[in-house]
Amino acid sequence: MYNFYMQNWVAASSLALLLSFSIGTVDGHCQAFDVQKDPIQAAVSRDASVPGEQAAKMAKAVAPMLRFRVKLISAIDGSIAQVGDTVHGELLDTVMMPDGKFIGAGAHVIGEITEVDLKKSSLKSDFSPRHWRNCNGTICIKITRVGEHQFINDIIPAPKTRIERVDKKAVTLGVDGKGEITVQYNSAGYTAANVAISGGCLAAGPAGLIVGPIVGGVAGATDPTFAYGRPVTQEDSHPHMKGFFKGVIGGLPGGFFISGLTNHGINVSLAPGDVIVFQERTLTGVR
Repeated sequence: MYNFYMQNWVAASSLALLLSFSIGTVDGHCQAFDVQKDPIQAAVSRDASVPGEQAAKMAKAVAPMLRFRVKLISAIDGSIAQVGDTVHGELLDTVMMPDGKFIGAGAHVIGEITEVDLKKSSLKSDFSPRHWRNCNGTICIKITRVGEHQFINDIIPAPKTRIERVDKKAVTLGVDGKGEITVQYNSAGYTAANVAISGGCLAAGPAGLIVGPIVGGVAGATDPTFAYGRPVTQEDSHPHMKGFFKGVIGGLPGGFFISGLTNHGINVSLAPGDVIVFQERTLTGVR
């Protein structure tokens, strides 16, 4: 797909050069016949007679967005990562740099960590304006160099993309709308399930004191992610049994606060071999 965009860009650039040269040539021939030309039109014609400048503007307008895949060759442990830590990777796509030069797949990629947000309690995430309902950690990375090319603009993980994990059993990671790498799971769906259970218990009246814990326990045992408030990892032992008890507690009156204080997210960690899609960020945000 990227090579398809590159071919279109090269074709558009060639067309721009040819068009600019043609306009400049025609303008030169018409000056002898155009005796009373409007001053504004004359100024436009003089600008159009500079094919290089006009072609550069047209090429910039249709230039494809810089976007490529990187396979990590260094690990990132979100629990100990610090801002400024170096990230190493391998370029998986042949890309054209802003200066027009091509860099082939296999080139060494260097980046750095720009922001780290550690895991937090579920209750704290409910009041977080930036990471609402996301108790998991986040990591921001930007690419600073590919091969011998040093980037001036920010090259960040492409928003709304998924990280390709080398370990297929690892927690699913993705990139949110701000370009932050975080854990992917259906937080909205589980929130809706909690609301539905709470509403059912209220509708049941006094019987809800019994129905709530039972329904919560069954839901937590069936899907531990519901009770944990996050994806279950390989480090979580006996998740279904623990999910049952967490669900029972969550179904009790005031159980929301107890679960919110005891449930915590997980930090973001990436392993060598994980693949991330990167793209450039414009001044107005991610393009």
